[in-house]
Amino acid sequence: MFGSAIALRLFLFLVPAMLVVVGLIATVAGTDGLGRLVDASGATGSIAAQLSDAARSANSAGWWLLGIGLILTPWAGRGLITVLGACARGSWRLGGRKAHTSLRSMSAVIALLMLMVTVTFLLSQVRGPEGIAVSIAGLVAASVAIGAGWFAVSWALPRGTTDPGALLPGALLVGAGLGLLQWFMQFYLPDRLTRSSAVMGSLGVSIAILGYMFLVGRLLAASLIIDAVIFERFGSISGVVFALPGLRRLPAGSPWLARFFDLDTAAPLATPIELDPDPSTPAVADASETGKDTAAF
Repeated sequence: MFGSAIALRLFLFLVPAMLVVVGLIATVAGTDGLGRLVDASGATGSIAAQLSDAARSANSAGWWLLGIGLILTPWAGRGLITVLGACARGSWRLGGRKAHTSLRSMSAVIALLMLMVTVTFLLSQVRGPEGIAVSIAGLVAASVAIGAGWFAVSWALPRGTTDPGALLPGALLVGAGLGLLQWFMQFYLPDRLTRSSAVMGSLGVSIAILGYMFLVGRLLAASLIIDAVIFERFGSISGVVFALPGLRRLPAGSPWLARFFDLDTAAPLATPIELDPDPSTPAVADASETGKDTAAF
């Protein structure tokens, strides 16, 4: 449910965000600059025709597109932050569904989405059989950048611990998952859409975009749940790091460090196994039963 809600809010956010991008490019670079950007994006078929038409008509309305986008983007971003905050609170079992929309969290989400748009554009420049090594390196760099961006977003959302190590599993999942989705959208899907454009037309593009948003929403929701579950059951990587011989004394000497990494309340990485008591050792009677016997005596 949260994944679908995130996908819907993400789609509603990208519409005014694209108005900002198109209006800004049309205002600064003009129609020629926007047309060169469309040509460099690698779009083909009906997608390229629609983008070219939008580029030719966006010059006169650049300021209008930019103004409308700047007005609608914070409103759509607030809805996206609210859903992400509710998902985070539910994952960490903090209670309540409403999350406070802060400027830091909204800025982190906007920066992450703009990073995804930038990564998509950069990957479109290196695709092709002549740049396989560059494409692989670009995908790895994109996964690292997106994972770091989602770590910043998770840091701004509600959570049950102050330990930053608890957010690493979700950041790794989002970085790897969105990296694979970027590969699929940039290197596999365009050729398929070009061959099927004569049959499905713009319907295939709409299905691809909506499917992409749905997968991204499910991936973001799953990452928040994984962070909470792994921390609750196994603890955080910070506990392993500060258990090393050279670092185990640092939390005791620095209370701020212990509070920052939540080393006092972090769950252990391994539950100790309790051995059965020695059968030869006599069992100790319960204190309550002993008290009853004494009173009766």
